[in-house]
Amino acid sequence: MLTPALHETAGLLRGQTVAVPRILSALLLMFFSVTQGQELKPTPSVPTESPAVVDDAAPSSDDPQKDDQPAAEDLLAESIEHTWKQFSSQENVALGDVWKIVDVENEKYLKCVGEPKGFLYTKKKFSDFELTLEWKYVSDPNGNSGVLVYTQDELRLWPVSMQVQLHQPKAGSVFPSDGAKGTSSDVASLAHAVGKWNTCRIVSQNGRLSVQINGKNAAEVAGCDPAKGYIAIQCEGSETLFRRLRVRDLSPVADAVTEDIPAAKPGKTEAASPEIRSTDSAKSLQSSDQTSG
Repeated sequence: MLTPALHETAGLLRGQTVAVPRILSALLLMFFSVTQGQELKPTPSVPTESPAVVDDAAPSSDDPQKDDQPAAEDLLAESIEHTWKQFSSQENVALGDVWKIVDVENEKYLKCVGEPKGFLYTKKKFSDFELTLEWKYVSDPNGNSGVLVYTQDELRLWPVSMQVQLHQPKAGSVFPSDGAKGTSSDVASLAHAVGKWNTCRIVSQNGRLSVQINGKNAAEVAGCDPAKGYIAIQCEGSETLFRRLRVRDLSPVADAVTEDIPAAKPGKTEAASPEIRSTDSAKSLQSSDQTSG
């Protein structure tokens, strides 16, 4: 027979035996409810880093430079003597008498006085390149100048080259000069009024020239021969200002080398060099009136 104390203890045990399963059941129900509730909600995805998208679109005409192209060279950054040489149709004409670099509002201008006729040419030869410049005539309504590309070593008026016209009535026209080969293009002038700045962009690739004047396509000629030479700026009778004169050499690195005019043969004086004398000046000047635009 159980004592009162044992009887009370037994009752408590029976109560706990009944309560424990109920507590466990309640906990299980709560667990399943929470689990099902979470399954009903979408699990947020963890963002993963996607690879960068490479923009392989070709550059626009406003920015022709590509990552693998060299930076453009400012042809007015140094002194004239550092970058350029001169040919004049008259003997003993100093470079500084015709061409000057002047500072205007912290910008360098190349000034051509217009006389005597001749041209300024780079010390380096170029084949594939992009040349950009701005020019304006000070007052001459028939202002005349031009860019000679692929200019050869025999210097005279006018040398073997392809001539890009900056002549006010014909700006943008292109034609072969003095024996050069290539197609020509005669276009109506795209120049602004005298006294206003104009832009010129010339691109040479494999003997093909593309010319833009003031942002408009002016000419495209092909089959140029020779297709490598000096770049020259004409002095052709008009006071002219140039600025922002830059060239980007697009040739293979091995081709982008300095190629000065060959030295005079032994026994000849410096005065006999083709750089400072004209070749049959009278005949040259007569020829210039017939061939120059």
